[in-house]
Amino acid sequence: MRDDYKKQLKEFIAKKFLNGRAALSDGESLFAANIIDSFGMLELIAYIEKDFCVRLKPSDIDIDNFDTVDKIVSLIEEKKNGRKGQGEEKNPRF
Repeated sequence: MRDDYKKQLKEFIAKKFLNGRAALSDGESLFAANIIDSFGMLELIAYIEKDFCVRLKPSDIDIDNFDTVDKIVSLIEEKKNGRKGQGEEKNPRF
């Protein structure tokens, strides 16, 4: 599943922020490499919530959680694994 998330996320980033350039490593800093800025982060958050069906809390919105593909995928997995039993499925936003 993790590899699927990485592939999907990298495709979105390549299409949206890199004009199709696919050479993006899993550990590359999206901010230090000027791939994503603060507005791009908002687009990325919206994409993650919609396409991965997770709800991000304000405390999740930290630049460290979105700095690399690996960190983003870890956050997605954490949210997907942790959401059961927390009532999030009862009140979906989508």
